[in-house]
Amino acid sequence: MDPVRLLRVLRVLATALLAVALGQAGFGSGLVATLVDPPRSETLEVAHSVNAWAVLVAVVVCVVASVRYRRAGGPAWPLWFALGILAAAVLQVTLGSLEVVGAHVFLGVLLLCAVTTYTSYLYRHEPVAAAAP
Repeated sequence: MDPVRLLRVLRVLATALLAVALGQAGFGSGLVATLVDPPRSETLEVAHSVNAWAVLVAVVVCVVASVRYRRAGGPAWPLWFALGILAAAVLQVTLGSLEVVGAHVFLGVLLLCAVTTYTSYLYRHEPVAAAAP
């Protein structure tokens, strides 16, 4: 597949990642609200946990697409950026599992900012046209 088409695919995948990450923030904010004003919502807790895995899967798919884009002649930054997001997402799931709420919420905000930036940069990026043989 040519780099231009791969970039389009990567943009769509990053947009899907942004959508599930925004959903995760919504579930998380609802869950934090129940910590402040009980009772705790088991439904929100389950939704937040399940969606966390959806975020991880979406990030892994972006990493794979970034590898393909790089191999097709694209720049390396989308791959390194996606790998950084993946590392943060794994740490985020770990903090959530351990119920380290303060760090989990703070990293969640940073993660959402990173995903937004990644998606934005992919839409601003213009691939270099391949040289004619």
